[in-house]
Amino acid sequence: MTETIRLARPHFDEQEEQAVARVLRSGMLVQGPEVAAFEKETLAALGAPDDTAAVAVANGTCALELALAALDVGPGDEVIVPSVTWPSPGNAVLLRGAIPVIADVLPTTFNLDPKSVAKLLTPKTRAIIAVDQFGMPADIAGIRRVAGDIPIIEDAACAIGSTIDGASCGLQGDVGTFSFHPRKVVSTGEGGMIVSWRRELVTRLRTLRNHGQVEPGIFREAGPNERLSEMQAAIGRVQISKLREILRLRREVGEEIRAHLDLAWQQIPDRATVNHQTLGFVLPKPKSGTRRAARDALVKALREDGVEANFLSYALHRLPPFAAHAINAVRELHVSEVIVDGGMALPVHTKMSAADTARVIDVVRKHAEWALGSREVEL
Repeated sequence: MTETIRLARPHFDEQEEQAVARVLRSGMLVQGPEVAAFEKETLAALGAPDDTAAVAVANGTCALELALAALDVGPGDEVIVPSVTWPSPGNAVLLRGAIPVIADVLPTTFNLDPKSVAKLLTPKTRAIIAVDQFGMPADIAGIRRVAGDIPIIEDAACAIGSTIDGASCGLQGDVGTFSFHPRKVVSTGEGGMIVSWRRELVTRLRTLRNHGQVEPGIFREAGPNERLSEMQAAIGRVQISKLREILRLRREVGEEIRAHLDLAWQQIPDRATVNHQTLGFVLPKPKSGTRRAARDALVKALREDGVEANFLSYALHRLPPFAAHAINAVRELHVSEVIVDGGMALPVHTKMSAADTARVIDVVRKHAEWALGSREVEL
């Protein structure tokens, strides 16, 4: 039986194993030199300006939570978030006692629509979370033009290695956050990082991640334990050292599949480079039945034929924790709904051979011939 081509696989080898063993032998397991080096080396890989600092944390979700806490977002405040995303950005807002205000996205990049943001701004808006969805750079400059001096958190969880106008994703807003989950381009198993040029925020972030402790025995405020372990940081250092190789291998797979399948792919913005974290596209309207039913049937067919496809993401305004807020419950976000109902992801990772890539193309052509030729998201 032919082995299934997985949707995603981390780029690990014996180097990561050796890094973990080194830490275990050292006896220093938490918040030591590996974490500090991982922060420094990540900034170097991003080409971050000298005034930017990094704070490694336990995962990408707590990176968002700490960023909001450092910005003093709290009960009664509003934070604008995109509808098309994993629930983490909205959950982080709710966990601060604030109100997530759900905005629609663009049908091209699947990222936050600045025009939708402009319509939702109120005197209660305390922050905006802009997600670089699936590694595709968001229009942070466009959001800034409509948002003025409202803080922007760039959720670059999927976007390490992606750039816009020559600058790395994660460096465009007031704060940037990354995730190192196993499905990400760089993985530490679980893990995350926050970057910012605002030094007062960085100082507070370092305090908050460690129980609110500014130095041993001195606790300035209540804070969680959201530190990254030394083992994870050691893995992260190896991964960051491989970033160029990882990007090259992913690009070869991603560009080959995109070039040979005429689908309504998530579009790459002008002047951007992408890390091919996710190969996402949206199906056209089927001749009969719903777009979601057609998508689910295609995912099932591809999986049965050995290609681990999946749906793309969620529409937050449809989920109970967010729909419970009146501002979200009464609105229709049509673009988001089309992307979520018809959105699919195909396998892309560094372990895919040329034969694997060709097989993905052939299997999609076999089961989705009806969808080929649809180059734009049909609204």
